[in-house]
Amino acid sequence: MNRIGMLIDVSHVSRQAMLQAASLSRVPVVATHSCIKTLCDVARNMDDQQLDVMRDVGGVVQITAVSAFLRPRARPDEVTVSHFVDHIDYAVNRIGLAHVGISSDFDGGGGFAGWHDAGESANLTIELVRRGYGAAEIALLWGGNFLRVMRMAEETARALA
Repeated sequence: MNRIGMLIDVSHVSRQAMLQAASLSRVPVVATHSCIKTLCDVARNMDDQQLDVMRDVGGVVQITAVSAFLRPRARPDEVTVSHFVDHIDYAVNRIGLAHVGISSDFDGGGGFAGWHDAGESANLTIELVRRGYGAAEIALLWGGNFLRVMRMAEETARALA
């Protein structure tokens, strides 16, 4: 995958496979739709060790809008934008802003009160501003960090060609 410029997405693999992929890849890995296990203990979410590895390899974990990954046993209408940003805050505080992003997964069951579709995305930005994030930080969360890793994958592929 590194040779052809593909990013390795560890969102759907086991914890052990995630750790192996991160250690073997020449390019930082990404978790395109995961949340924080400390805040919601489900198998798909990343624990603190996995978050630390994402930081250590330069990767990005994108917090996703799947209500079941944000609050235990909560219905989508019981999950809010504030709960979502709690996961962002936790990850930013644990591993740094450069390793966190935003993911919707609207075509895979994503959405909750205040962010059911792309038309409500401003609600998320408003909550980030309310919590003290600036324009540059928000731009990194909304895609800048992911683009950084994509560029690294492309550069690595060129170097390996």
